[in-house]
Amino acid sequence: MENYLKKTLQILVLSLFASTSLLGQSSIFKKRESYQTLNQIWELEPETKKEPFLITTYKPVYVLPFRFSSHRRAVDFVVPADEVSTEKPIQLDNVEATIQLSFKAKIAQNIFGKGDLWIAYTQKSYWQVYNAEFSRPFRETNYEPEIVFNYPVKFDFLGLKTKMLGFAFNHQSNGREGNQFSRSWNRFIMHAGFEDKDWSLIVRTWVAFQTNENPDIENYMGRADATFNYRLNKHLLTLKAQHSLRTGDENHGSVEFDWAFPIYGNLTGYAQFFHGYGDAMIDYNQIHTIGGIGIVFAGTL
Repeated sequence: MENYLKKTLQILVLSLFASTSLLGQSSIFKKRESYQTLNQIWELEPETKKEPFLITTYKPVYVLPFRFSSHRRAVDFVVPADEVSTEKPIQLDNVEATIQLSFKAKIAQNIFGKGDLWIAYTQKSYWQVYNAEFSRPFRETNYEPEIVFNYPVKFDFLGLKTKMLGFAFNHQSNGREGNQFSRSWNRFIMHAGFEDKDWSLIVRTWVAFQTNENPDIENYMGRADATFNYRLNKHLLTLKAQHSLRTGDENHGSVEFDWAFPIYGNLTGYAQFFHGYGDAMIDYNQIHTIGGIGIVFAGTL
């Protein structure tokens, strides 16, 4: 377990430093004057266009050293037999750390006139760092590669200024084997982006396929979501909601509120509140109320 932990930390550190060197002038550590708009994030206008194959951030890149859950996780974490004399379940702490890395790169541009094709990758790890009894294991890691196509548009829809339309092919899994602990699904996602002076809204809906390992996952992790960002000087407020779009026993969803706030210089704090289903794939069908605090480095910033 200790060797696994060391290797994982080495990968995280190397990834962070590699991204810094590759980004150059677009480094995630550059001085931030304001939060990015959809136009800047997705290069929707000619003046924001960059060359392909430049690595930039995607979703928020953050470290939350303290993340408190309303109750302990109900899915047992099992120590592999080759690391201990016998397999035994770990009593999980309801306080842990969470690390998220997320990057994207444009691989083709000017498709059908103005469209761009992107590849993206997000990795979110849940670390039982305070669980000294069991060598502080990583409880769960979720992996999310995707291909995204964006097309810039300009028209009003229900009073909202539409900035982009697009679709994505998305895979999300926890990389584990066996029916008991393996979680995965694939989605074809359609999205629309709206923006005004100080806010942006992205609405998505999707069709899921290849969900044999967890056939009811859409009833918990949803069939649609919406993300609203409000830029207030050096603060960024984000509200995200997702829902199953069903009623009765299949009526489930979640809401998440994130707040990025200045601390000193480029050091930016990050607070997170989550309530609902699907925080982690391993226990997607269990409801949790979670609060976390830490720092954010980049992503929609």
